[in-house]
Amino acid sequence: MSWPSFARLKVVLVGLAALGLAGCSMNASSLWGDSKPAAPVPQQPAAPQTVNINREGIKVALLVPLSGPGDTANVGRALKQAGELAMFDSGNPGIVLITKDTRGNPQGAQAAAQEALDEGAQLILGPLLSSEVQAVSPLARQRNVSMIAFSSSSNVAGPGTYLMSFLPEQEVASVAGYAVRQGRRNILAMIPKDQYGATVERSLVDAAGTAGGQVVQTVRYARAPTGIPDAIRDVAAAVNDPSKNVQAIMLPEGSDYLRQIGASLQQAGVDPQRVKMLGTGQWDSTIARTTPISLGGWYAGVAPQMVTRFEQRYQSTYGNTPPRLASLAYDAVSLSIALAKAPEGQRFSQAQITNPEGFQGVNGLFRFRDDGRIERGLAILEVTAAGPQVIENPPARFDGPSF
Repeated sequence: MSWPSFARLKVVLVGLAALGLAGCSMNASSLWGDSKPAAPVPQQPAAPQTVNINREGIKVALLVPLSGPGDTANVGRALKQAGELAMFDSGNPGIVLITKDTRGNPQGAQAAAQEALDEGAQLILGPLLSSEVQAVSPLARQRNVSMIAFSSSSNVAGPGTYLMSFLPEQEVASVAGYAVRQGRRNILAMIPKDQYGATVERSLVDAAGTAGGQVVQTVRYARAPTGIPDAIRDVAAAVNDPSKNVQAIMLPEGSDYLRQIGASLQQAGVDPQRVKMLGTGQWDSTIARTTPISLGGWYAGVAPQMVTRFEQRYQSTYGNTPPRLASLAYDAVSLSIALAKAPEGQRFSQAQITNPEGFQGVNGLFRFRDDGRIERGLAILEVTAAGPQVIENPPARFDGPSF
């Protein structure tokens, strides 16, 4: 393999691929931000000391909120453990993982990054929160060190600051494109009045139009008891308006709001058997599976068997099921191990990280854009009472330019 030929780069990643847990060989330059933590992760023992992760090698920093407030610290510990698991699974990582506590705030993240850079870190993995990423990015740029962060806020991405996360805009683009291909060309958007909702709205308009569909109406609502009833009436009126011919409804909601809005929509006469419900990654939960209006609905995400493989590997080591975000650290560390094999001067470069062929990880195929955003090869999933079912497989490779 010739490392300088980045357009033809073929990296075989370590870890779960070597253990046969990724389901197929990891070729093609191979290998999820601010999402609410899935569940507290209790303190767990360290992974078995089968590999000395502190030996000599290329230094890579892992910045995580080990002492952050509330569940943030639990997620931070899970990220740390998942990163160490990738080191152990590699057998011969060739890097030294320098883990630093960001304390879950910008000041702590900045101090952690400064320490790691002073210790010779050539790549930064993390931090988790968008405010932390904003605090660390200038330091990394000053040292000409790339950063692969875990935030899902696209506005903190940029050249040299890459996001190893699940971006709502791509989830929306994937499921909207699929819906239009299935003949659901006229989509109504029921969108919360916040930054997340604005991101979803822009992405839906663009994706539907590109695929040959259209957003026939957008109904915005405030996440408050008084903000939802009027929106429900507007949605029901649009669905019953023959001139709009609403064939699908985008509802990018999760938690109790999905239950509340779903029940209200059905009471208002919205029939999910007639109008297909569409969601985002927030539907990847037991709440969606137990909310009648989302049953049979579609969203884009990681194939459940891939999620299960990583969770089983983590649980066999640490004794509990990891929060979904833990897999980000596993893939980030695995990627750094693979990229570290390049000669000095090419190692962790923009050209190397943004290789258009992409990488294969425990969450599937992904690649980074020059602007720092991630593009993932997502499956299309249908919500069932037994869990999500794949109705369209993720792509095996990337064709053409990124989204």
